Formats: sequence, C-alpha cells, structure tokens
Amino acid sequence: MKSIVADLNLPYDPARDRYKQFRAAMTSLEEGKISPRDFLDLHSRVSANKSSGYKILCQNYLDLKEDHALIWQGHSPLDVEIFGLHVTTSWYLRTEANNQRRIIFLHFGKEQLPRKKERGLLTLLQLSKPDSAGVGILNIQSGTLITATRRDQNEVDYLYERAAKFMTLAQDL
Repeated sequence: MKSIVADLNLPYDPARDRYKQFRAAMTSLEEGKISPRDFLDLHSRVSANKSSGYKILCQNYLDLKEDHALIWQGHSPLDVEIFGLHVTTSWYLRTEANNQRRIIFLHFGKEQLPRKKERGLLTLLQLSKPDSAGVGILNIQSGTLITATRRDQNEVDYLYERAAKFMTLAQDL
C-alpha cells in the first residue's frame, strides 16, 4: 500500500507524460465533445513517435468499452479506512454496467503492474468500494487485458495487520 501511494506523490513531469493527449481526448469523447471518429483520428494529430501507439490505444479503448459495457465515471476519489488509518487518493475509475457495479482502474503504463502492486491496488479498490461486484485493472496497451478479481483476502488481512501495528506505534509516540 505504501508503494502504491508513494508512486502517486512523484512530481508531475509533463515532458514524460506520454498519455496526456490520450487522456484529454478520452475525457472529451466521454463528455460528448468529440465523436468516436475524431477520437480514432487522434493518432494523426500527435508526434510521429506516439502515432502508432495512440492508434492502438484509441481502438483498444473503444473495443473494450463495447465488449465490457464500460461506463465512464471520470476522476473519482478513493477513500479507504483500515484500522483507523485513513488512505485517500484519486484515480480514473470506470464501472461496468451489467446489473452490477465493477470498479475499474485505468493503467496507462507501458508495462503491466508488478503482481504484488496489482494485488495491493485491487484490494484497496475493493476495500474502498465494498458494495461493488468486483474490481479490475484495465491496461490499455497493445496487449490489452482486464484483470478482474475480488479482493485478495490474504492482502486484506495483511493490510489490517500492518495498519494495526502502525496505529499502535503512533499511539505510543
């Protein structure tokens, strides 16, 4: 959990943000400001070294949206309370409409998340939205996949155990 939250505290460097234009176009598409055709043409308006990647990203996004009935929810806050330890952060979340609500984390990285971080993130998502039918990570790279699972009970137990130790130490100070 510490490493997940720590990653979000890194200083933002717009020069290294490969997906800024994609995320802006994705938001515009979902808000109805541009058409799906314009969204698919995004690759023609970016630099040559981003063009082929953006073409795949846009097509993957629309395919996954259709295949999994994904509904845009925008930038949503995430609040988790574990043994008195409060974790607050923000991620782009999406939900699946199939008479049940599924929380989806959009991952823009070139590589898939490491297994441990993936498990921790899925667990935090589930703990923050316990009424959801499940959680998933949507990786929109060329080898797109959805990792959908319910929370990992071992990870939950570990987080509660660590939070309890942390709170005990904090109270002793």
